[in-house]
Amino acid sequence: MTHGTFIRKNALRNKRRTALTVLSVGFSLFLLITLQTVLDTLINPPETESSILRVAVRHAVALTQPLPMAYQAKLEAVPHVESVMPMQWFGGQYKEPKNFFANFSVGHEEFFDMFPEYEYSQGAEEAFKRERIAAIVGDALMDQFGWTIGDRITLTGIIFPMDLEFKIVGSYSDDVNDSAFYFRHDYLDEAGEDADVVGMVGMVGTFWLMADSAEAVPGIIEHVDSMFRNTPYETKTETEKAFQLGFVSMLGNVRLLIGSISIVVVFTMLLVAGSTMAMTIRERLKEVAILKAIGYPRKVILSLVLGEAAAVSLMGALVGCGLSLVLASMDVARFTAGFVQGINPSPAMLAMALGLGIVMGVLSGLFPAIQASGMSINDAMRRLE
Repeated sequence: MTHGTFIRKNALRNKRRTALTVLSVGFSLFLLITLQTVLDTLINPPETESSILRVAVRHAVALTQPLPMAYQAKLEAVPHVESVMPMQWFGGQYKEPKNFFANFSVGHEEFFDMFPEYEYSQGAEEAFKRERIAAIVGDALMDQFGWTIGDRITLTGIIFPMDLEFKIVGSYSDDVNDSAFYFRHDYLDEAGEDADVVGMVGMVGTFWLMADSAEAVPGIIEHVDSMFRNTPYETKTETEKAFQLGFVSMLGNVRLLIGSISIVVVFTMLLVAGSTMAMTIRERLKEVAILKAIGYPRKVILSLVLGEAAAVSLMGALVGCGLSLVLASMDVARFTAGFVQGINPSPAMLAMALGLGIVMGVLSGLFPAIQASGMSINDAMRRLE
């Protein structure tokens, strides 16, 4: 019998215990992979050729404070700025609170220049510029609610006290974000005027600028903030990536939180595997005594025990990686209202999980292996008695 066969037979001897240990390690690593992937997605949002050229301008005090629409003309005069688009978070709900998704009012003339990476349905641009109540919706939302181009829907205002009716005139697809709802800002502004909403008409949440080159972005940021310094509406200008990270910072120290949970997960996994190996060795003292009696050296017994622990943990790691790949195929954006577009662990993350599983297995079996390999025949037989 080879050492590999010996390890395999021992690992599968108590199938229930092995299965429970494999599932425990698997779910622990699945949670670890998911947490680390979400953290990486939040702190390292994907960038495209267009996203590195986009710059966000918001109120210096807080994102909830609006800016005057009159700023648009001044921003268009900033050197190296090709386009300026107003954008306002509407925060509407579709039919019931659980149907929440990102919805924005945007400048309809500049929208298509601001997001050239989107793939729009045929005729979307012309219809969006022509119809006052037009809306363009991401493919993920279209599939989620069963909408089709030409449908009329109503969003209930939560931030703004008004319900708005829209006509879906087009859709868009994108590898990064295809679960947003865009409509015309002039429609929102007119609705606010009709509803006599104080502080809404002529104001906007943010302006988005498209630079003519990545090298010009730092200069644009400095120019814009200095232009509105010491005014009633001072600005904070930042890149798209920095703007997105600002949302993450509102959640608190996400890195510390996820890191702490990950440490607890790893520690728990180590305890589970260690407890299993300790019970396994206690049940096999007679076998250890026999192996020693027929001449097996200490290092061979040590390798057999460590090999079994590593094999069980590796099976658990494979289960964890498999569950992560299943999650990657699911529509995560639908369940997170677009906050997390997807959980797609990288090959490096999966390799790290497999390696961690093996290391945890070796560490969990290290003390029982040393104890068993260093035990004399008499000690083993005495403990059996």
